[in-house]
Amino acid sequence: MSLESFGEELRRHREQKQMSLSAISEATRISEKMLEAMETGKFSVLPQTYIRAFLRAYSRVLELNPEEILKRYDAVNQEIRVAAEEWMNRSKSPAPSPERPKPTANSSSSSALLRPALILIFMVAAIGGVIYLSTRGSSVPAQDPMSKVPFDKAVHETEAAVVPADSTPSPAPVLRTVADSLRLEVTTMDSLWISVTIDNVRKGQYLFPPRRTHTWAAKEQFIISMGNAGVATFRLNGNDLGALGKRGAVARNVVITQSGVQQTQ
Repeated sequence: MSLESFGEELRRHREQKQMSLSAISEATRISEKMLEAMETGKFSVLPQTYIRAFLRAYSRVLELNPEEILKRYDAVNQEIRVAAEEWMNRSKSPAPSPERPKPTANSSSSSALLRPALILIFMVAAIGGVIYLSTRGSSVPAQDPMSKVPFDKAVHETEAAVVPADSTPSPAPVLRTVADSLRLEVTTMDSLWISVTIDNVRKGQYLFPPRRTHTWAAKEQFIISMGNAGVATFRLNGNDLGALGKRGAVARNVVITQSGVQQTQ
């Protein structure tokens, strides 16, 4: 099996559950591009350290066994590695070692004749060099040895060249942020779709699997809409709010503030 076939199996499981890539992206926080790469077998474009975590989250949303999915992924990778190693072993062939030419009688005799000539040339060149240096020695001025600069002085001179002496570093600006005062936590007992509007500014839709906990932060209020309201419980700043409706019921525009559940718009 190839990685493309493995990704095709993942896509078929998703289509059998009648779930879109955008819904799985909302539930797992994995981008749709990465999910699409998984389903097409292009695992090389994914961050390698997160592939197994991606597969676990993907499997849980589709109610598959994450361990079985990981075993199949590892088995496919093992098959690919074994095939690659076999191909590399077949393609390797020992390179022929170069043969050294055997010395002949002519070459040995010619080298024996060259040696005295080379020695004579070397001696003539050495004598000429000595005469040349003796005639120019008086005209070449002697150079003073380089003085060593202490390490701390060199550092000081370098800093003075980079930073002017009269410059003073300006203090870094202090950024003050106002912390969100409300923290809303949801815990699901079954699959849940929920829409959350934070301070009438930010809005998000989520599809959570069973036994999932998620937290949002706000300054003033949350507005909650959800299907099957009885399968989730809420906590506001650590205080239990319970469920926002009965199992199978739909909750629309439930307002939660510092005082708790206020009203339904």
